[in-house]
Amino acid sequence: MAPSVPHRGLLHPSAGDDRARGGATPGWRRGVLAAGVVIAVVSLAAWAVTLGLAAAGGTPPAWVGVVALYGLPVAFVLMGLAIVASAMDRRRR
Repeated sequence: MAPSVPHRGLLHPSAGDDRARGGATPGWRRGVLAAGVVIAVVSLAAWAVTLGLAAAGGTPPAWVGVVALYGLPVAFVLMGLAIVASAMDRRRR
């Protein structure tokens, strides 16, 4: 009789753990993703300030308008870069 070996199939908790295989998310990818999130939050706050000032009949400072206008596209490009790099890394394995 063969000894009982625990099954490590797709439903096992460690089956999808990339760290077990040495493929943890590189620090640069996590940093780029975090930077994208921070830029997105700041940009949304700038949008809120811009809309609030417009409703009150004022105009925002130039830097607030620039952050509101260009912040989200920059954030999406950074997060997209991290996602594409992750997908390319997974295809190589």
